[in-house]
Amino acid sequence: MDLKEKIIVVAKKYDERELLRCFFDKVVLENKEFLVLTTNDFKYIKNGKEENKGHRMDLIIFKGKWFNALVFYKEDKREKFYFNIATLAHIKDKYIEYIDMDIDLVFSSDFKKVTILDIEEFEAHKRKYNYSDSFIKNSLEAVEQVKELKNNKSFWRLFR
Repeated sequence: MDLKEKIIVVAKKYDERELLRCFFDKVVLENKEFLVLTTNDFKYIKNGKEENKGHRMDLIIFKGKWFNALVFYKEDKREKFYFNIATLAHIKDKYIEYIDMDIDLVFSSDFKKVTILDIEEFEAHKRKYNYSDSFIKNSLEAVEQVKELKNNKSFWRLFR
């Protein structure tokens, strides 16, 4: 499939610098709470360089929440859930954009183990970019919301 036909997802930093551009094939689920995109041939552009991972990847955009999640697969088996703390996604047709707020949470495929990443980067960028109080508050609240999501069995059932 030509990249022009794909759904484009752009992650930016607080200073509006583009961090990552990902490409997905289709929407597999959309409701008032979230939007799920998928591709069986994951491609992205980072620092101007196109990468082709060649495997399945799902992206869950949580509507009204300050986080989204990538679902990683290895040999068609779910490997992990990678949550990005991020601003609310702006969705327009086949283009989605959000600001990455640095903090990430990684869940094992069985949801038993969670690792929090890049808190130090968040703290450094908070000072460097002078994050607003609301950005800081929403980002930290999102971390707690993601931790709570771990116990939401009806949500996780979608990925069994």
